[in-house]
Amino acid sequence: MSRLPGLIALIPVGLLSTAVAGFGQPLSAEPEPSEKIESAFRLYRASAAEYEFKAGVDEKQKPFDLVLEPVLKWSDPAESDVQGVVFLWARDRRPMVIGSFYKYFLATTRMDHEFHSLVEEPLAGSFHGKPVWKTEEAGVKFKDIPGAAAPAAVEAQRVLQLKQLAKEFTGIGKYSKETADTEFRLLPQPVHQYAVPNQGVLTGGLFAFVRGTDPEIFVQIEARGKDAANARWQFAVARMTNNAELRLKHRDKQVWEAGILPGNDIWHRHELPYTVFGFDKIPNFLMEAADKLKP
Repeated sequence: MSRLPGLIALIPVGLLSTAVAGFGQPLSAEPEPSEKIESAFRLYRASAAEYEFKAGVDEKQKPFDLVLEPVLKWSDPAESDVQGVVFLWARDRRPMVIGSFYKYFLATTRMDHEFHSLVEEPLAGSFHGKPVWKTEEAGVKFKDIPGAAAPAAVEAQRVLQLKQLAKEFTGIGKYSKETADTEFRLLPQPVHQYAVPNQGVLTGGLFAFVRGTDPEIFVQIEARGKDAANARWQFAVARMTNNAELRLKHRDKQVWEAGILPGNDIWHRHELPYTVFGFDKIPNFLMEAADKLKP
């Protein structure tokens, strides 16, 4: 989850506005009534439906498909009264974009949408028909998992391998020079599992490393190749916070790291594989669409 870096002006993309005064004040940890949380979840679903993402620069590219149900509902009670969900946009069920939608309920009505591209080429995104996000680089880069055995010939066995491989990774965050490292918790099951042989993926899974249940790092693990005899296990990493130094270890050896990102890079420019959009006032068309959705 991104933390708003003080009172900064967000990109004026039509409906996106400015930061809320009072953000960062102490927040109550008391749970929200279930009906208020459910109302927010309907708003997240309505918001997700307004985004469209395409790979590359070809305008004729088919947009990715939104996976209609969120793959994760999360909170971080130690941090604040925040509640959120994670949606995926996919091509033949293979995830191409991660989107985390969340609200801080008590101190502000603010809603944020954060994204990470999982596309291995540039990506373009729009919201409510308007271009809002365009990258010039790949969202992720896959690497071989060191020492991994060859993918099994049978799918059921590859699924077992997939989950065991995820356990070999450790996700770590450092939020300031004054605080100790935070070791994130790996959710035991992939938030999304898939097989897309026509894309060269025999078995794949998206795993979340969380604080509370808030995902801070996603690790994508795939058996990649035209068939089991030629496939190998590879991984890619996506950040879901800008305000921590992040590291990923495999069997105690560091295999990935990412530094703190300046707020201007993610809140204003919208050119990196990880980006965030903030709403101080919820647009009427979203409120109306959310009201029409069934609980």
